[in-house]
Amino acid sequence: MATFKLRVVTPSTNLLDKDIEFLTVRTTEGDLGILPNHAPFVAELAVGEMKVKADGIEEFYFLSDGFLEMSKDNVVTILADEALNVKDLDKELAKKNAIKAEEQLKKARENKELALAERNLKVALMKMSVSEKYM
Repeated sequence: MATFKLRVVTPSTNLLDKDIEFLTVRTTEGDLGILPNHAPFVAELAVGEMKVKADGIEEFYFLSDGFLEMSKDNVVTILADEALNVKDLDKELAKKNAIKAEEQLKKARENKELALAERNLKVALMKMSVSEKYM
């Protein structure tokens, strides 16, 4: 089966660098599926899940914010604020973070505080959702 290279990079780690058959990610425009030899493009990532299929096996990841580039060389590079294999997600920590974000949301007085609290809540809820779905 045809493959393409996937590289996932965060500020703290190079999470993935492997040949894959299929990729699904959530962008700001909606969910996107990518197969080998896709036309080159750039997309902004949204908080969500990523599905990677390699050697017939599907793996699932959590991604938060960033960018994706599909190059003409058949390489997808993802630069994300955070990326984790679902196996590494801590559901209880995500719950605690969601509660904390809800409290921050109630206390927010400025637009900046409100935006940060909303983002933190969105990330925590998505981590909970992804961990419940695949674990």
